[in-house]
Amino acid sequence: MNEDELWWQTLADGPLLLALFDAGECLRQANASYRQAWGLAADSSPGWLEMVEAAQRAGVGPVDVPERRGRMVQRGYEQAWRDGRRLWWVEQRTPEGGLALTGVDISALAGPRPLTGQLLSAQAGRELLQALLADPRAWPLSVATLAPEADPAELLARTRGEDGCMRLDDGRLLVMLPSTGPAQAAALGERLGALTLTEAIWGESAAALIVRA
Repeated sequence: MNEDELWWQTLADGPLLLALFDAGECLRQANASYRQAWGLAADSSPGWLEMVEAAQRAGVGPVDVPERRGRMVQRGYEQAWRDGRRLWWVEQRTPEGGLALTGVDISALAGPRPLTGQLLSAQAGRELLQALLADPRAWPLSVATLAPEADPAELLARTRGEDGCMRLDDGRLLVMLPSTGPAQAAALGERLGALTLTEAIWGESAAALIVRA
């Protein structure tokens, strides 16, 4: 593989979210990361509004409905996503009137969050878990799940200052155990009354880890 092939392969399969829309706001090109984030098939070319509405119905994409695009030449903005990531987007107008988008995951750069004594909502919890997954200082990382009827106040009293606690969409409670190896996680899980313990895999998203938990 020569340098040019390696460059284009990196753009196609790398972590950056890349897309190109035409002047009519129809998707013309997008790499795998962008399509996966929006739940798009490999060969689909939807319009922008169609894409946003489909993502909302499927429960993927950004938390808030994106604002209508303006005609400015370039802009950058931060956006919270349903999978827990926080993405920074740069939009640039092409000479033909289209739009080129570049997105990068900035979850690990999120500011400090108060963890002690709080039961986080599902969305806030996903954002915290994604930030931990993207932060090498939080590894090894495990999560413990508890039954829906577990007492949150009692659970929070047993967690450590660095742990995060959230309620999942199905009602279960999930405790994030950063900087915790398997043996220590097992001991903490027993103390918390956990139903299951799941060790995180480097590179997976918060949404993927929650599915396994």
